[in-house]
Amino acid sequence: MFSALFIPTFAPARRAEAMDVIATATAGLPNLLGSMFAPTLPNVYNGGDAIWRATFADAAACDAALSSDAWKPAATLLADKAIVTQLDHATFAGGMSGERTQAPGLYRIALFCANVRPDAERLQSFAEDTAALAAYVRTIGRWQLSTTRDADGLRPWTHVWEQEYSNLDGLNGAYMRHPAHWARAERWFDPEYPEHLVDPLLVHTFCAIETHVLHG
Repeated sequence: MFSALFIPTFAPARRAEAMDVIATATAGLPNLLGSMFAPTLPNVYNGGDAIWRATFADAAACDAALSSDAWKPAATLLADKAIVTQLDHATFAGGMSGERTQAPGLYRIALFCANVRPDAERLQSFAEDTAALAAYVRTIGRWQLSTTRDADGLRPWTHVWEQEYSNLDGLNGAYMRHPAHWARAERWFDPEYPEHLVDPLLVHTFCAIETHVLHG
């Protein structure tokens, strides 16, 4: 499957209007296999006011949908700097993924830009270490790590790291504080480590969900 992601930050006075326009446009999208559009929760980092994610059979179906008449009002709105003050965007095919039986309650996404000596071997090692966190952090219900086809925003994002949790404690507690997070992942983000790969600026955002977003 192939997905598109938008993380917009709205001018406060235009937020309700913008949410309505995007929701209406989403309902009319052709080729849509699944979608999620929800406001973000407090304490995100570069996380916008909302997360919009849509899934299609392939890249061609995604491109056709986002070029359709149904999406034009949303596309026009997202391009309007007076309404959308910041927009991070990515399209990506499904990458490494996994799941364990767990009720959905929270969807979290991180966007990374691997721009420090990003050769193929280092990128592969980074992906393996990141994906391996799901085996250690048992509060992760479903997860997917993907590389982007195209992306823009605060950085030209290279990786999309998605997880589902039952609740926020599973993210802020078990995930963020797990020894594996520091042992396996931190070295790719810290300039003091020789493995340093990822730009220090990233997106860390999350929202409440009632149904699964990730479908392997």
